[in-house]
Amino acid sequence: MNKISFIFQFIFKFILIFLITFIWVRYFVDSLIWSVVISLAVTAIIDILTRFISRKKQRALTLKNQERTHAANCFLSLCLEKSPLNFFEKLAKSKHNAQKQKQYILITHDDGEKVVLYPHLSFNELSQDDVVKILMQTKSAHAQKIVILCADAQKQCFSFIKNFDCEILILDEYQTYQKLYKPYDIFPEIKAQYKKEKGLAFKDLVCYSLNKSRAKGYFISALILIFSSFFVREAIYYCVVASLLIIFALISLYDPFSRNANYKSLL
Repeated sequence: MNKISFIFQFIFKFILIFLITFIWVRYFVDSLIWSVVISLAVTAIIDILTRFISRKKQRALTLKNQERTHAANCFLSLCLEKSPLNFFEKLAKSKHNAQKQKQYILITHDDGEKVVLYPHLSFNELSQDDVVKILMQTKSAHAQKIVILCADAQKQCFSFIKNFDCEILILDEYQTYQKLYKPYDIFPEIKAQYKKEKGLAFKDLVCYSLNKSRAKGYFISALILIFSSFFVREAIYYCVVASLLIIFALISLYDPFSRNANYKSLL
C-alpha cells in the first residue's frame, strides 16, 4: 500500500513540475516537440536535485531524532540512578579540576574561575522558583557561572536568570547531550528507555470505529443526510452516504469486533 502511494505521489509531483516547466519553455520555444523534450529534461534534473536534497535532509533529521531519543533515555536513566552526581563528577573530572558537593559539581579552573554544574533531575519544567532554590543551594560556592541541566525549562526562566550577577546557563536534555555528553564523549549508562508508541493497527482501528458508543453518532448523521436529501435535487449522494452510515450504525450496535479483542489480565 505504501509503495502504491509512493508511486502515485511521484507521478503526480513529476506531472506538476513538468507542466510548470512546459508553460515557460513553450513561451520561449516555438517547436512543440522541442518544448516537450526540454521540459522533460528539465523536470528530470529538478527531480534528481530535489531527491538528493531531500535525502540529505532526511538523513540529518533521522540522526537528530535518534540523538533526541538517546538524550531522553540518558535523562531518564539518570533520574532513576541512586547517585547521579557520580556520573557528572566523572564527566567533569575528565577535563577539569572538579569536586562533588551534596547537590552539584564544583569545577575550579586554573585561573580561579568557579563553575557549578547542577543537574536538576526532574520531569517537571524548570521554573523561576527552582532557579531561586538552586541559587540558594549553590550560594556558598561563590561561582562565577552556574550551568543548570534539566529536562526542559519554562520560557520565563531565560529572562529571569538575567537579573543575577553570576552567569547562568540552562540546558535542556537535548542541549545537555549536544554540549556536554558528545564533546566530552562520556554518556550515562542507559538503564531505562522510553518505549516507542505504536500506531493503531487496522484491526484496532476497526474496533475503535465500529463499537456501540459510535452507533448513535452514525445514526444521527444518517438522519441529517436523509432530511437534507429532500431539499437537494441531486439526492443520490445523500442516499448512498446515509445508507452507509446506517449500516455502520447497525454494525456498531452489535459490536462484533469487541468479542475478538484480546484483554490482558490485570493481575
